Amino acid sequence: MYNALSEHLTDQLCIVGLRDYCHAEAAMIEEDPRITVHTDRAMNEQLFSGSNWAEVTSKIVATLPQQVYLSVDIDGLDPALCPGTGTPVPGGLSMGQFLHLIDAVVASGRKIIGADLVEVVPGENQWDANVGARVLYALSHRLS
Repeated sequence: MYNALSEHLTDQLCIVGLRDYCHAEAAMIEEDPRITVHTDRAMNEQLFSGSNWAEVTSKIVATLPQQVYLSVDIDGLDPALCPGTGTPVPGGLSMGQFLHLIDAVVASGRKIIGADLVEVVPGENQWDANVGARVLYALSHRLS
């Protein structure tokens, strides 16, 4: 995504569920007005303060452009769903939250013009591959 911004391939970047990032990434996020971030912690604070997931997703969707390309990093999900991922970090979206968010994008009238899924590692028992396949299946049925 850094390269997409650097090469001016996109006007904006919206990151949802960010949990683990370095000081340089934090500085870039703070300095670049094209980047909007909805951290896992901030989303949970909204939920713990009485907002429901539909309200949280509504705020996220409001920051998106009319045409949306989704790049899904499997690390954004709860690591219980993808234990073989390269960067397992506590927290993350449940499958239900992820699907609701994608459905909220579609329901808003925005057009999902493409999607990808990265960092899926099949693992010893194929669980991560199974979850990855389900994410791709869900995305493919929501492309405009």
